[in-house]
Amino acid sequence: MQMDPDLALRLLADGAVLAIAGVPVGTEFGIDLCAYVIGPDFRGVKMIPPGVHYVWCASRGPYGESAPRVGFVHYFHPNEILVREWDNDLEELRPRQTAEPELERERIRKNLAQLERVLAAYDYRYVCKWKDLTGSVTEACVARCRPELGTIRTNIELQSCTDADRPRGGASSSNSKRQTAVRLLLSESELLPDLKPIDGTAPRFCVVPPRVPQNAQPAEISLHALDCIAAVDELHNSFESSDALIEELQLAFIFFLVGHSVESLEHWRKLLGLLAHSEMAVAKHNLTYMKYSEVLAHQLPHLPEELMTPSEHNTVYKDVRQLLVNLHGGGKSVSAERLSKQLQKKLSWYFDNLLDEDPEDQPVVLELPE
Repeated sequence: MQMDPDLALRLLADGAVLAIAGVPVGTEFGIDLCAYVIGPDFRGVKMIPPGVHYVWCASRGPYGESAPRVGFVHYFHPNEILVREWDNDLEELRPRQTAEPELERERIRKNLAQLERVLAAYDYRYVCKWKDLTGSVTEACVARCRPELGTIRTNIELQSCTDADRPRGGASSSNSKRQTAVRLLLSESELLPDLKPIDGTAPRFCVVPPRVPQNAQPAEISLHALDCIAAVDELHNSFESSDALIEELQLAFIFFLVGHSVESLEHWRKLLGLLAHSEMAVAKHNLTYMKYSEVLAHQLPHLPEELMTPSEHNTVYKDVRQLLVNLHGGGKSVSAERLSKQLQKKLSWYFDNLLDEDPEDQPVVLELPE
């Protein structure tokens, strides 16, 4: 990476420093969109721009295979020094275990000139893309959403199921058997033990309300299914502001994109599935949807390949298409056109006949015999 010397000095003076110790040579290491393999003289990263950043490691086996990524998210301040060390038992980075952490940070700060040769410079070639993905995320959002214990894993850790909690068959009467069969047909989840995350290990995202409320009357179910304005209102009211919702959308996506967090992808997917299906919500929360369309334009090109194929089997594509329809219907045609053109350019997603009536919604004409 080539950089103007004066600019490099300014970034060095204002940027934060991540110092790490004890990480084995050959371990995969990454910060944001950059990934490396740790060498013998690597002790951290310098010139980190202020803002939110995601740091991860993945240990490697004797035959070169990589373990799942384990990382953490941190909001860096100008000139901040963050110290982490390697946990040999868990094979992950942890906060430095020292009695006087502030004294250690001051010692690093005083000797920063001597440590520069073992600190890699933050790769500014990716800084614009990273800002596009995280530009709205605040320190308060990071503190609210990251796991209480700080560590983010590919899958959350689940508690073992006790013997008392294991699913069992009911009484032997035929009536009871029929009731049990009906219940299991309605809810297959009852066949599985009720496993819960270990306290402090799961990301703390908001609860996404169902599109159709559980207490909805039969006459209301169709209305909620056609336009889930009530669920979007409930979601919107669970945040202090519309900006907080956009922040969580961005943070959940980078937990998945960089940390490979399955739960974060599921949460991002649920939010898209809800926000895309309400034309009335677009008109009511127009500023939120304008910002959301801009966020999606930056996020969607980073999806896995299996979610990039524009087909009726791709639920992400179908939800985005429905979102575009509702943006037009809710008076945000400019945002819809901008998002559509960007997806066409970056993903080759074409939305032909977007505003035509869905054939499934058209009346069926039956020819009666004479």
